[in-house]
Order: sequence, then C-alpha cells, then structure tokens
Amino acid sequence: MHVKALLYFQVLARTGSLRRAAQKLDITPTALTRQIENLEHFFGAPLIEREQQGVRLTAAGEVVAERAGLVARELDSLRARVDDLKGLRSGTVTIRASGSPVSSVLAPALAALHQEFPGLRFNVETAGGPSIGAALTSGEVDLGLTLFAPSLSELTICSRLHVVHSAIMAPSHPLAGRRELFLEDVRAHALSIPDCSYFVRRAFDRVIPPNEAGFDPIFMTGSFELQLDLAMRGSAVLFLPEICCRTPIERNLLRAVPLAGPLQVPTALDLLRATNRPLSFAARMVANRIGRIMTTFA
Repeated sequence: MHVKALLYFQVLARTGSLRRAAQKLDITPTALTRQIENLEHFFGAPLIEREQQGVRLTAAGEVVAERAGLVARELDSLRARVDDLKGLRSGTVTIRASGSPVSSVLAPALAALHQEFPGLRFNVETAGGPSIGAALTSGEVDLGLTLFAPSLSELTICSRLHVVHSAIMAPSHPLAGRRELFLEDVRAHALSIPDCSYFVRRAFDRVIPPNEAGFDPIFMTGSFELQLDLAMRGSAVLFLPEICCRTPIERNLLRAVPLAGPLQVPTALDLLRATNRPLSFAARMVANRIGRIMTTFA
C-alpha cells in the first residue's frame, strides 16, 4: 500500500497540485488525498502544506519525494527484469560455436536449461573461430563458444577454460597404450587435422622446427564429425583437447594420450559476447549455465 502511495506522492511533488496529480494518475482528488494522509500517518509528519495555488512540500515532504523518485526508478528496473524473465517462456538465444566443444559443453547446459525453461528456444550454429567473432560483432548471435578465440576489443570473455591438446585415437590404435607422444611419434601415423585457415592448424604448424618438414595429414578436414569418425575407425590420430571428446572417451570409443614437448599447445575454450551489446536476461542465464558447466572440466 505504501509503495503505491509513494508513487502517487512523487507525481504530486512533480505537479504541485492535487487536481493535476489526480488527473495524471486517473484517480479522484479525494482518493489521492487519502493516500497522502496515509503516508503522513506512516511517517508521523506532515508532508505537504496547502496553498492557494496548490501544495508546497514540507521539509519532510522534500525528503520523501526524493526517496520516492529512487523507489520509482527501482520499480521500473525491477519491472523490466521481470518482463525479461517472463520472456524466457518464449525467447530465443542464438549461439555460434566451433564444432568440437558443442556436445561436451553445450549439450548438458542446454538440456538443463530446457528442463527449467521449456519454452526457451536455442539456435545453435557451428562455425570456425573467425566466423564466430564476426557474427558476435555484427549482432547475428548472442554468444560464441570456441577454442583459439580471436583477440578483439569488440569481444568480451564471459567464461574461460584453459586446456591443452591431446592425441585422440581409437583404443585399438598402436599409440593408444603410450603414456605420452612426441612429434616423431605422431608423424609416423595418419593424421586428421584442419587446413591452415583454422587457428588450431596454425598453432601446431608453429611448433615444427624451422629445419623440419611440416605436417602432412592424410585427412585434412575441418569437419569435427568426420575427424571423430576417422579416429573411432582407427584410421587417424587427431589433435584435440580431451574435453571435446569426453563422451566417446567415457564410452571407450576413443583414447586420449597426452602430447609432450612442443606439441603441448596450450589454449583456452572461451565463451564470448559482443562488448558493446548487453546480453538479454535469457542470454545471461544461458551464459551463466554454460560457464558453470565449463568449470566442471577445470
């Protein structure tokens, strides 16, 4: 009751007239007077003085009017938050992610969010790192998830998970029983890695000594699904963080062997947003849930 009276009092303080304030509020002057009297009773002090031209605030009234303005602004902010929350029943969050972390990170996060907010829709696109940065800055997507994220001032990191790459292969592969693998070990076997337009390929090319030949992959593809299938068939070795293959590793369909020496290429899995565009409440909820999932891998 007092919240409504405070809002009424703010209008009265702004107009300086019971009649004009009542008109703005679409109530009778008598009803407005009753609300003001309730406030005066609550504070135990007169808030207005009636004059021929209207009303004048007392010293107590000035204080109450100032705080009433703060209450009104807080209520407006709260109403916007609640309206945003109600939008979760039918809102859409668009995410662009590189293919490798989609199943391990996005799937559990989105499944949990769907259980909590069944009306929320998720538009998930897969693409490479450069495309993710461009889509975020142009406003095409709300969130991006990628390894080797481009370092741009236009992008803000919501969550980061530091990872290192492993050699991923079938359990039956000749290298699957090794404790660690060096450059000369993996070069003797069929590799499946992307072309040089991918940041991961550039990172591994940089570790090759200048006097040695570069990687000569049997299978050169950016398709994460194809790489996994080739590895599970025992046809190729992949370079990926273990987190990207968590499910097939847990099902004993793949094995992860640590890389040694210069092949220990560190990077990070980053959840990104555009710096100059605030996230909607729904997108913030999604970002927070993905971030919590990422921390479980740390």
